[in-house]
Amino acid sequence: MRQAAASIVAGEGDAQDLAHEIYCQAATSRLPELRPVADRFFELYVGWGAAFDQTEEATAAAKAAAQSFLHDHPA
Repeated sequence: MRQAAASIVAGEGDAQDLAHEIYCQAATSRLPELRPVADRFFELYVGWGAAFDQTEEATAAAKAAAQSFLHDHPA
């Protein structure tokens, strides 16, 4: 998850796919503290086309969520 989040922040790879990857890993984790992470990245992934008018806005939202995740879940 940290690697995918770091890739989003760095602008590497497809942010939508990386958000989905973070969601899947957090959702299948048995750690309750990752439930909000799963929820946030699921929201980003599902709303990518419908909730955002522009891909740049969606990417910025994913980048902000990834930065927050990296800050809140240090290595």
